[in-house]
Order: sequence, then C-alpha cells, then structure tokens
Amino acid sequence: MHPTIQPEHRVINGLNYLSVIFMPVGFPLLVLITSAFTPLAPDIRRSARHALFLQLLPFISFIVFMLSLGGLSIFTSVDSRLLVGGSFLVTALLILISIGLYLYNIYRAIRIFAS
Repeated sequence: MHPTIQPEHRVINGLNYLSVIFMPVGFPLLVLITSAFTPLAPDIRRSARHALFLQLLPFISFIVFMLSLGGLSIFTSVDSRLLVGGSFLVTALLILISIGLYLYNIYRAIRIFAS
C-alpha cells in the first residue's frame, strides 16, 4: 500500500517519476535540493527520493559491475572467453533491469496522474 498523495502535489510528484524521459536524475535531485531550503510537503520529498533512487540504480549497478569485472580480470587468471561470456550475460541482465525500471518510472507517473 502506497502512501496517499495530496491532490495539489500530484503534478510535481508525477513529474519526479516522468523525468526519466526528459531529465533523468536532474529533476528529482533539483526537487530534493529545493526541499532542503523550502518547506515542501513530505509526500513530495518521499516521491523525489524514490524517483532519484529508481533512476540512479541502473547507473550504480553498472559501475559496480564494471569495477568488479576489472578487478576480476586483473587479479585472477580467469579464461578470457569465460570472462567475456559472463560479462555479456550480466550486461544483458543490467540492460533488462534498466528497461524495467524505466517502464516502472513511467507507470508510477501515470498512476499518480490518474489518481
């Protein structure tokens, strides 16, 4: 059960999630920075934090994967074919997760606008 969103905050809450199309990470971050200096409603801050997390998650997981892949290739003697095959599979999985989170952000925005 998701917390209720006040009707007057519906537009900004929906734009936090919909910003994945036009300004990923930037718009929720701007709303969070603005909320630090102005008294915004708690549902706006919660929505901005959640949208920012959902938009940063694919990027963070990709960076962690690349760093672990680099460490694996430098510090072990793993066969290069195995390393390439494994990295291809993990990259495909990360792409699927990113597409899923992109669609989920759009779904959340539509759900907020429709409520």
